[in-house]
Amino acid sequence: MTSFFHSLIDSLKVSPGDNDQVEVTVTLPSDIFRDYLNLLDSLTHFVHCINQRSRQTKATQQAQSEETRRKAQQSIDAYKARLVQSFDIYTAQGLDRKTAVKRIAADLRADNHPWRCPELVRSTLVASGRDGRKSRSKNR
Repeated sequence: MTSFFHSLIDSLKVSPGDNDQVEVTVTLPSDIFRDYLNLLDSLTHFVHCINQRSRQTKATQQAQSEETRRKAQQSIDAYKARLVQSFDIYTAQGLDRKTAVKRIAADLRADNHPWRCPELVRSTLVASGRDGRKSRSKNR
């Protein structure tokens, strides 16, 4: 019994063409022509399904990625707001900047917050405009 694919390979001719193209010629016995067309039709539907599924997957991943970014930004914003509010409260109570940063870091540690180190608290406060330094006059 001869395989359908074996007869395809035996009758396949590939010739170089222009612009990095190739010309493919398949010579088939007339009794397997319909089988060959059915194979091509099946492959066409299969490739169409794969393309459709990949587009759906890509769209889903993109939506999830945007949602993840949005949630991450909300977490960062909430963290910054918490630090600024705590800093303002502690400095209003008369604590100096260094002590206020230590207290904020201790509060975060008590809550087991992932961003609890004093260096991160300090840099976030500076980025939020709470650097604790008086601005210099531009007219010296």
